[in-house]
Amino acid sequence: MQDGQNPYIDINYHPDHKKIMHQHSELEKALSNTVTYMINSPRYPLPDIVFVANGGLCLPRLPKPIIVLPQMKYRQRQEELAYLKKIYADMQIETVHVPGKEPFEGQAELKWFCKGTKAVCGYGHRSTKKTFSDLNRLFERIYGAHGLSAPELLVIPLASADYYHLDVAMLEYDDTKCIVHKRAFAQPAMNKLKQFLGPENVHVIDTADSFCLNAVVDGNRLITHQVSHTIQLELERITNKKVHKVNTSEFENSGGSVRCMTLDIFP
Repeated sequence: MQDGQNPYIDINYHPDHKKIMHQHSELEKALSNTVTYMINSPRYPLPDIVFVANGGLCLPRLPKPIIVLPQMKYRQRQEELAYLKKIYADMQIETVHVPGKEPFEGQAELKWFCKGTKAVCGYGHRSTKKTFSDLNRLFERIYGAHGLSAPELLVIPLASADYYHLDVAMLEYDDTKCIVHKRAFAQPAMNKLKQFLGPENVHVIDTADSFCLNAVVDGNRLITHQVSHTIQLELERITNKKVHKVNTSEFENSGGSVRCMTLDIFP
């Protein structure tokens, strides 16, 4: 519980370890095709490594998985890197570093669309605009080496610290479609997003439930936190998927939920 890391953290809150383990176990059960790693970190406390969406970005359309390693903004999370590298090495997944020194917090800051030929990137609270300029150079090198065109990037600012990562602000529920929080983007950024994906592919919702889009599509289901019945019906109407709710209240006290706790690995 690092003070000031995001608006949801209250350093006076004492986490309930039994509830934490139970809630994480319930998320594991809800998801299919999941690998879970247990790590020991005797040298440093690494409480946020559970938010593994920040632990890297897997690149689509390549002959084999490649993960871009994160450059975390906060020191507490920078200590995770050695453990993340070991996890990927154990999985025999190649890793690369982002060029430059700008913060980059993995899958939480970039959403793939159109079979990986397009990506939406959100900056302003962890990553910067330059982060994605550096990342674009890396993409050009990696994809070019495989005779492929680099993905087209839309880089837009996040308007509110309540949506400090793109994966809190946006849910991609289809290869071309997404839902976004109205308060997450200023109107110019929202206009660019609609132009990039097509206005019919961007659904805007306005709700006080900041974590309802921090969710994971799993086949015909949408795995979410404990959304209200009203929001459940709205999500099911938009996505045409059945909502499966998991309690992530202990993790929300540290600023994350279902999406933050999972990292996609492309085959």
